[in-house]
Amino acid sequence: MFNFNALVSRIKYIPRWSLMRQSRQEFLAEHTTEVMQIAHTLAAIANKKFGQNVNTENIIICGLYHDISEILTGDMPTPVKYNDETLKCAYKDMEAKAIAKMLETIDEDIKDDISPFVTAENLSERETKILKAADKFSALIKCMEELQCGNAEFKSAYTSTKQSLEDMHLPEIDYFIKNMLPSYSLCLDELAKI
Repeated sequence: MFNFNALVSRIKYIPRWSLMRQSRQEFLAEHTTEVMQIAHTLAAIANKKFGQNVNTENIIICGLYHDISEILTGDMPTPVKYNDETLKCAYKDMEAKAIAKMLETIDEDIKDDISPFVTAENLSERETKILKAADKFSALIKCMEELQCGNAEFKSAYTSTKQSLEDMHLPEIDYFIKNMLPSYSLCLDELAKI
């Protein structure tokens, strides 16, 4: 029996932002979907607007698997994960062991087709940055939503996440911030106007 797909399907049970009071609980499955969609957009921007040649499909598929270690580890809050270098290294090691354990559950006949996307070893440096940016944009959008609901708990996370995106110095990130991010503050009636 091969358990990989059943394990991956459990992303719907993993809550995010566990140390934060939220107006609406977010789960890993919805975050993953948003990361994939934003990664697709960022890759298209990189290729069409800035002359890059990134592999959009690889980025999107890696986005599908980018947080699956959390199925076995849970979502470690960012302030805890990055608070101490020893803890950060220990958590990275725990994530790697979780990924290795999950890879053992794939049918050997298809393992070579799936593993590079789970480990993201098939991404170039630019593609890795695009995927990381998509992950951060998803977090930033969650912060924006919470702030719009009057939840000041997310103010610090918003500021630090936006700064980390700007610090990546990629033109596709700047383009998304200027031309697409403001739309996330609009209501459906405003978004649907043609």
